[in-house]
Amino acid sequence: MKNKSEQYVEYINENILSRIDYDLLQQSYRTEDKAYAKGVLNLLHKAMVDIYGTQTLCPDYRHNMDDNFVLIPGVAQAKNTNALCLALLEIDLSSSGEHWGTTFLTEYGVIPQSADNEVDPKLTELVAKRYIPYNYCYTAKIPGDIHTRLSKMPKAVQDVLRTFHGHTAELLPPEIEEYPAEEDLER
Repeated sequence: MKNKSEQYVEYINENILSRIDYDLLQQSYRTEDKAYAKGVLNLLHKAMVDIYGTQTLCPDYRHNMDDNFVLIPGVAQAKNTNALCLALLEIDLSSSGEHWGTTFLTEYGVIPQSADNEVDPKLTELVAKRYIPYNYCYTAKIPGDIHTRLSKMPKAVQDVLRTFHGHTAELLPPEIEEYPAEEDLER
């Protein structure tokens, strides 16, 4: 049986990440209201709440420890360039919210912070130059997290996280595999 994080990844890959207009998302990062970015974040947050069953995530020491490693939506802002980006953050609930990794939602799509065999190393390098080091904060509530506080975040991160609930984003239609018509197969 898949844990909650695996279910979340599967759901957002199929229903959200594959349907984001990444050029529009990148443009939205540069606007004052960041409306599309906030709408996408709201969709990712709602999916998180649906899959995990809550927006408040606490460690569970009695069952599968894998469930304490969660993937959650958030915002990252580069310390050097102030570039803002939606992110998926890997957090260990059992170690006071220890941050294990970040995947950035860029104009090139979903790019992990660390090298990945499925992503062109040039894109990983570009993301590193643009965003690292960075501040991050997420949409979930993690009562035991000692690593991040919204009140200590840059103003742009605070604004996105305080106002994303009021936004929606129009996603691209799902890609539909086209199968040949029966009469075309007979030719």
